Amino acid sequence: MANKIKRVIAVIIVLSAVILNLILYRAETQIKGDPNDNVFQYSLVARTNWIWENYGCPLSLECLPNLVDHNVTYWAEGYALPFYYSHVPQIAIVASYNLIIKPVSLWVNSDLSLYSYYNWTKYLLLALFPLPVFAAFILVGFPLIPAALAAFFAAHFSTDGLYGIDPPSFLWRGWGLTSQLYAMFFMPLGLAFTYRAVKNRSSSSLADYFFSVLFLVLTTAGHLGMGIISLLATAPMLFLDLKKRNIIIRGKKLFLIYISLLFALSYWIIPILLNNQYHIISFWDPIWKFDSYGWYEVVRQYVNGEIFDWQRLPVITVLVTIGFFALLLSNTRFIFSYIFALIMLFYFGRSTWGGLIDFIPGMKDFHLHRFIVGVHIASLFLLPPAFEFIFEKVNKFYSILTGKLTMIKDIRKVTPLLAPLSSLIIISVLIYFTADQTVKYNALNHRWIGEANSAYNYDEKQFLDLLDSIRNIQKGRVYAGRPGNWGHDFRLGSSQIYMLLSVYGFDLTQFLPETWSMMSENDQNFDERVASDYDLLNITHIISPNNPGFAGNVKFDKKFGPFELYRAKTSGWFDVVESPMFVKSDKTDFLNLVYLWHRGWPRTWKMHPLISVEKNPVIPPDMKRQIKMVDEVTFEEAGIRKNIFADFPFIFPDSTPSGKIKSEKVSRQTYSAGVEVPGSCRSCYIMFKMSYHPNWQVTLDGQKVQKFAVFPMYVAVKASPGTHRIEVTHKPNTLKVILIVLEITAIPVLIFFRKKLKSLL
Repeated sequence: MANKIKRVIAVIIVLSAVILNLILYRAETQIKGDPNDNVFQYSLVARTNWIWENYGCPLSLECLPNLVDHNVTYWAEGYALPFYYSHVPQIAIVASYNLIIKPVSLWVNSDLSLYSYYNWTKYLLLALFPLPVFAAFILVGFPLIPAALAAFFAAHFSTDGLYGIDPPSFLWRGWGLTSQLYAMFFMPLGLAFTYRAVKNRSSSSLADYFFSVLFLVLTTAGHLGMGIISLLATAPMLFLDLKKRNIIIRGKKLFLIYISLLFALSYWIIPILLNNQYHIISFWDPIWKFDSYGWYEVVRQYVNGEIFDWQRLPVITVLVTIGFFALLLSNTRFIFSYIFALIMLFYFGRSTWGGLIDFIPGMKDFHLHRFIVGVHIASLFLLPPAFEFIFEKVNKFYSILTGKLTMIKDIRKVTPLLAPLSSLIIISVLIYFTADQTVKYNALNHRWIGEANSAYNYDEKQFLDLLDSIRNIQKGRVYAGRPGNWGHDFRLGSSQIYMLLSVYGFDLTQFLPETWSMMSENDQNFDERVASDYDLLNITHIISPNNPGFAGNVKFDKKFGPFELYRAKTSGWFDVVESPMFVKSDKTDFLNLVYLWHRGWPRTWKMHPLISVEKNPVIPPDMKRQIKMVDEVTFEEAGIRKNIFADFPFIFPDSTPSGKIKSEKVSRQTYSAGVEVPGSCRSCYIMFKMSYHPNWQVTLDGQKVQKFAVFPMYVAVKASPGTHRIEVTHKPNTLKVILIVLEITAIPVLIFFRKKLKSLL
């Protein structure tokens, strides 16, 4: 009977947490325009949906390879984002929408858009987060009521923008880190099932192993960084005891789990490792993101309650501290205290550990401050023992009190109720001082979404008419300002226009929600007062509130309410340039050199040096000059080191190429054109104005040809004088396709040999 009552109470607590979340976050389903990273996240969903519609999904053989590896053209002159970035959540949203939600919506005469469905998915994931947390606690073996209370508090962490699991990380008013939300939802279950899979001395069940791999894969597929943190968090489970034989057994189990995860995501992870040189590190990101805060700042944050309880009483901080020490006395679950301590050490970052942390695969380019998520998730497993400790002390107190008051008959009647009643009062007070902040934060979030929607609706028709005008004739990219100029205050509702363009499927420039493309840094060299910069980036349309001083080739076209549309003439997606020199560099040392070139005379005369970030690049034999970048400002030529600002690093072309571009065409991910190369050009290349990546394949006059990268970091092919037909196509990486096929064919093999697999566990 007592156990049944506990189950009922636990269910009530968890359902209360979920219902409260559903109420608090309800405005998230009504958003018309985002002011944060959700613009980036939804645009990836929209691009995935474009692939679905254009590649015959779900039945075409072209479908799956292009879903997992396509060019996202919206920002930084295009980039193969799914090659490096999480894409499984986007595919899941698009597939479920097209196969289930959209047909049902039409059947019931509703009109649920993909954007609305996307908002519903993140709303439900955030609101339902207490459920996987509670399930993880039960799997680990924590008592029901402490587990339920801990699941309630899991939704009420608070930081000052540390990007943890606190609600502002995901809400409209906050940061919009939806990719992290995808990973965070499954992360506790991944840790819990891994713990179950390795803790038993005898062979653990195949189910524990399967679900361990499943939820770790889902975590990693949601956010690669969160997956790495999860794997690091499972490492201490090797030492549940120090008996050599048991350590070896657990080591085998963990190894099998890791290998299974790597196999499941090998189509993604292996190509990343082999092509990491085309995934740059941005200088626009502050250094604290890469290096984290260091031990002193992290300890200060913890002691001041800033990691769990920013600007409120340190309730969760105290609970985590109690749980940490209480768990150390547990025979098996003590390992979660060690996990918390380990992740805290990683959170210190490179600021403390220096280059040592780079020995861990993936850490060199990772934003180490994101270990805050690992700290938060690990701390969740410290909350149930904290509540156990509180209940134990309350019961002990009243047990002593009852012993002293046994002679008083009336007291003896009520003493069984005193302990649970006191515990209820204590928990209620803790909930109030914790959840009150979340409620107030969401009250403003709800109000501001409504105000932003009203402002959005006011000019929405004019904005959509403007987009239709561009869509009918668009041949290039759109410029609508940038965060550092008039674009910051040029908005529809609360969303900057340059943010909204990608949501509607337009290619834009000067807004960088991602900074990994080879063109990310060079993109920012654009000057709206310089006519040739529009041609270099193929900017054909400009949206602004007025003309702040655009270049002379920018002409006013039409006004749509508060939005003015301008046009600029360019050569299109292609141009003819001369490339008589070659630059060898790594993935960041070329950035200053490109900036210098961008502002120099050689670029004015269409001299675009060839460049390579490969270890063993292919160098054409007719190069007049070859240099190698040693660092950001130093180059080496003929064994002599020189400075790019003191020693002129370029050469001038014999003449400015006068090529002509004819009959451009864009079909899916293929760009083609007729090109006339002048007879006087000895080292002419046809340049394609998309960020260079190995996935691009080029044919010239129907024949596949060697592609090169040219300044600023575009795709180019050598072309002889005369008329040519060029075709540039973004195709999925061959290795990635092979690995996907291997994984699919391996599924029935694993099912067939499942008994053998169970024996390994």
